[in-house]
Amino acid sequence: MTPPCKVFPVSELELHVQANVKGKKRKLPRGADVDLTKCALKEMTQFRCYVDDSKSRDSPVRCWPIHRLFRQCRDKKGTFTIETTAWEGSIHSAQRTSPTTGSTKTEQGHNNDPVYHQWSQAWQDE
Repeated sequence: MTPPCKVFPVSELELHVQANVKGKKRKLPRGADVDLTKCALKEMTQFRCYVDDSKSRDSPVRCWPIHRLFRQCRDKKGTFTIETTAWEGSIHSAQRTSPTTGSTKTEQGHNNDPVYHQWSQAWQDE
């Protein structure tokens, strides 16, 4: 079983990544802070599946992809990985927003922002 994960707003991710799991500041060369944008971007696709009728042997199983993003960083102790799915969406939309409308649109009028799906915290309850 994995250790429990601390839950906090995406806006605090860059602050929380500065400390290790024991709460101590990560040691980087020259006392620098961890810069997530300079860490390697990794991705993983998981699938969330449901059986339509669990009482029927021939019931179809329907699956939906859950795309997750991670950053792999390095400190003096080695490599550590942080899930950044929601954070990636927030920094990309902030970088590409229009100063007049607050969002980006293609020539056809469709929103061009990437869509990121977050793995539900209550996935076992459903």
